Amino acid sequence: MTTRTARRRGFTLLEVLLVMAVLILLAAVILPGMNTVRGDSRQYAAVDAIRTELGAARSRAALENRPYRLAIDAAGNRLRRAPDGDDFAGAAATDHPDGASVAVDFEFERATAEILSDPSSSVSPDGWQTIAVVLPAGTCLDDTLTIGVRDRDNPNAVVRVNIRGLNATARIVTAAPENRK
Repeated sequence: MTTRTARRRGFTLLEVLLVMAVLILLAAVILPGMNTVRGDSRQYAAVDAIRTELGAARSRAALENRPYRLAIDAAGNRLRRAPDGDDFAGAAATDHPDGASVAVDFEFERATAEILSDPSSSVSPDGWQTIAVVLPAGTCLDDTLTIGVRDRDNPNAVVRVNIRGLNATARIVTAAPENRK
């Protein structure tokens, strides 16, 4: 009497469907939470870049005894720090924030910035909207300015930054949602 042992080669359709259902269920639970984990980190990265470059402009203005301008482009996607003057837009610049560079021009990562406190402020002919002009004494030409930084994926959430001209400092005001008109 010979007995045959049946060898199983693979999975049944029911087993494959069960595993797929579990994976889909896990993805449905985990994926929506990924945006919560990321939160407003893109906005705060842009805010940190603005604050860092304002400090670098203040340092370079005092070191070189000439004014430095910090500006965003018309679309609010780029930040530029360079010596203030007619050649502001044309000065050779690096593409990453660096306090040692004379001029810096870089793009925000998935965030945009706009001037909120003075909506009538216009874009200069060179395509840049001035955030601050830091004088060699360490102060700014303008007294107070509010900048809003938005996530490109969630434009209703805005982080506000106040730039104080007296001492050329920046402070985060709020991260409350706003209805954009």
